[in-house]
Amino acid sequence: MESGSPSGKPDEPQALEAALGHFRDALGSVKNLEQGLHSVRVGPRSIESVLPDVRDSCAAIESSAREVLDRVARRLPDRTAVDELLAWLGPRARELDRVLTAALGKPVNAKARLGLEQDVARLSRELEAGRALVDLLDDAVRGSRFPLDLAELVRHARVSRDASAHIEARVAPGLSGEVLVNPRVCGLVMGIGASLVHQRSGSTPIVSRGTDACLVIGVEGAGTEVVLLPTVTLLAPTLSCARAAARACGLGLRWDEAAARFSVTLPP
Repeated sequence: MESGSPSGKPDEPQALEAALGHFRDALGSVKNLEQGLHSVRVGPRSIESVLPDVRDSCAAIESSAREVLDRVARRLPDRTAVDELLAWLGPRARELDRVLTAALGKPVNAKARLGLEQDVARLSRELEAGRALVDLLDDAVRGSRFPLDLAELVRHARVSRDASAHIEARVAPGLSGEVLVNPRVCGLVMGIGASLVHQRSGSTPIVSRGTDACLVIGVEGAGTEVVLLPTVTLLAPTLSCARAAARACGLGLRWDEAAARFSVTLPP
């Protein structure tokens, strides 16, 4: 007798992992192609020989991302962020497919190689930035929560697979108290907030304790200790995805663009 669900289909975690694997493998093949195009040690014939396989692998980027996010959306309060992220990923996946299809069967001379490298590099960066948000939402619905000291959470924000960069912030005195959080999601949400503050103000973000159980990232006050927070490239759906991930983990989130003030309400 087969194990699993009565219908014989893989259970939800297995199906989600499979879809995530297809999505990441496809993006990995794009990254490898980008590196090959950039390397002077990789000749034109080698590039021409791998293009069909890369194109075939990438053909499923949009469908695998949709499968992942549709499954994640079932465990989110609403699917607004998922729909925004899919609307951002889809056109880039389709553009990549057109670029690779157009290059098939043609000689990769110097001019063609440079143009292909520029297109593949740009689209690879953009799709990887979208992947970071896919992983953030996945961590929000499947990750665990732990009781942690607030000061330690900020000082040692966990670098997860979602993070593509770090941003420097300063911590004001007075952070204390134990909170129950998903450290991956909370750390990255804080980093996204710090990136928004820096983008808006041009200043180093300051992390401080607000009223009640509120963590504030802004430009007011004085911070003494320097910390590095994990962050991601800011895209059109980044804030929406951060809100959805925070809400799924029991966090509140508010972004005041005019004041360059990002607030995270933490559970006790």
